[in-house]
Amino acid sequence: MNLKAQGQQKENRIKRFYTIILKAGPFIFLIPNVFFTIQGFTTRYWADDYCLSGIIREYGFIHGLIEFYSTISNRFSAFIFSGFSELFGENAIKVISPLVIIFLGFILYRLFNELLSKYHIEQSKKISVLFSQILLFFVLLLAPNIHQSVYWRSGLSHYFLPIPIFLYLLLIIFFSKKTEKKDLYNEILLFFISFFTAGLSESYAALQMGAFGIALLFVLFIDKNIYRKCRLFLLGFALMGTAAAMGVMIVSPGNTLRLDTLQQASDIFSIMSISTTSAINFIILSIRGLWLPFGIMFGLFVLITYYFVRPSGYEIQTSVLFIFFFLISVVAFALIICICAPTAYGMMAFPEQRVLMLAQFVLICGISMEGVFLGLLFQKFLYTYQRIRLACLLLILIFYMYPLSTLDVRQSDLRYYLNRAALWDKRNAEINDQIAKGKINLSVSALDSFAEIAELRDDAGYWVNQCAAKYYEVESISAVEK
Repeated sequence: MNLKAQGQQKENRIKRFYTIILKAGPFIFLIPNVFFTIQGFTTRYWADDYCLSGIIREYGFIHGLIEFYSTISNRFSAFIFSGFSELFGENAIKVISPLVIIFLGFILYRLFNELLSKYHIEQSKKISVLFSQILLFFVLLLAPNIHQSVYWRSGLSHYFLPIPIFLYLLLIIFFSKKTEKKDLYNEILLFFISFFTAGLSESYAALQMGAFGIALLFVLFIDKNIYRKCRLFLLGFALMGTAAAMGVMIVSPGNTLRLDTLQQASDIFSIMSISTTSAINFIILSIRGLWLPFGIMFGLFVLITYYFVRPSGYEIQTSVLFIFFFLISVVAFALIICICAPTAYGMMAFPEQRVLMLAQFVLICGISMEGVFLGLLFQKFLYTYQRIRLACLLLILIFYMYPLSTLDVRQSDLRYYLNRAALWDKRNAEINDQIAKGKINLSVSALDSFAEIAELRDDAGYWVNQCAAKYYEVESISAVEK
């Protein structure tokens, strides 16, 4: 066999290896992502869920929203979201987490596919599926407190639900139907979606304002696209919607009552100092404490980009890659500061773990995108070396083992949640049975609290017990060990 034939055989083997890696990756990451999704079906009413649903049952939706906004909280959209889910009955809470997880995976795919298709990347759909499954896996795996921020409806509405909606807004702004004219429909849609999403929490509203503000600067000074003017209008409406929601939250009587019990930062410099320190500490602690998953995620984006993402007929200048590599770090840091700012102002403290779900998402996206740009840089200088390309494929295959290594934890968590859901269902049946017998002062089985989410106690005056009594429309509930 001549050297040419041997070389061809070797090249064919590499191509088969290439195909296997590209096709196997999405399925490998899909396995733990399915576990994450199934676990969401075990969600039940916990703590604040009783309060929101109880207000709706007591006052109705409109009067309940007024009561909630006036006396309890300024996060009006969180109440609207919970009220909407209540329209579908008690079981609706079980499907919210899975639907949001699936929605996030779909939006990530859409964004990657739009970006890769724009630069005529071969097999852009397959690469987009792979990237979206990887990113979804690490967003869920590295959640600071997934129990509170993903599987608890009250936490999800504030800190996880906004993430896919935010990405959807970016999709509309930068990849909507191509037209050089103003699109009034998209502008109005952006205003109302931005208004609703910003009303889910102050931390997310700050992130949205910061992100759209930075995007506006990008379009004004860097973007040379022919649809630049359209993007400016869309961003303007999104910023107006965000500002309107922030104004509604600021003037909320419920917000005033809450702030009266806390110490606020005295000036803008104190807010900036506390939020910047919080952002730095968060980034350092996250990367230092989770160096292995962050390192594997970063390595995957570098290696997959290096080997698979090859722009066709489009040359990205090396200087541009270096500039964007640096800018991503600056933007991610600035956005994390924005997320920390409301807590710095309202409590002069480091954000709670469920709030840091937003910061972790920004950090994950920032590190992933830096991996993409580093992969493109390596591609420029190292792609001609066949041994390096082969080593790259082997490393990708090794890194694919990481999500599979987490399956024991996924199975353990799922068993725990299934058991807890069964206990909750048993207690719920117990409550409904007592109500059916005409009882209005109930004594039911107690459940242990978990993940710092409060549970019913033996004290009928405890706030969770009072909210649960409103939800079940009885006079009182106490939970005792049986």
